[in-house]
Amino acid sequence: MLLAAPATPEAPVAAPGEVEVIQQQHVVIHVPNVSVTRATVVIRTRSPAPPPPPPPTSFREKKADNCLKMDRVIGFSVSRGDSVDLVLNDGSRRRAVLDKNCPALGFYSGFYVRPNSDGKMCARRDSIRSRSGRSCGISEFKALVPTR
Repeated sequence: MLLAAPATPEAPVAAPGEVEVIQQQHVVIHVPNVSVTRATVVIRTRSPAPPPPPPPTSFREKKADNCLKMDRVIGFSVSRGDSVDLVLNDGSRRRAVLDKNCPALGFYSGFYVRPNSDGKMCARRDSIRSRSGRSCGISEFKALVPTR
């Protein structure tokens, strides 16, 4: 006894000289500059927000508080080998000076900060972790003031 099954439909084939159109869908998800979770704050260099105004040619360091509210940080740059410069939401800058023997070169692609219950990043208490896994303590903060 033979069983008959319906034939499977074949995919349409474009005739010679015709163009076959294939549609694809592409989705882009933009990640905000600072992501806050219960365990970690991730600070990245890429930001959908407009970039801060271009920095002046030079800054001078001034004394600053030992702690900085983490929700004020909107970006960063690495301009020296021993520190990370933080850009704040009001346009000012703070320099996080790293502990000795901790080069800042590993922080070019971003870093992580573990938040505390007070929502602050403090010198001699907190550390920053590079995306490659290296951890460096913050020895002090300096305010960066444009030179005239």
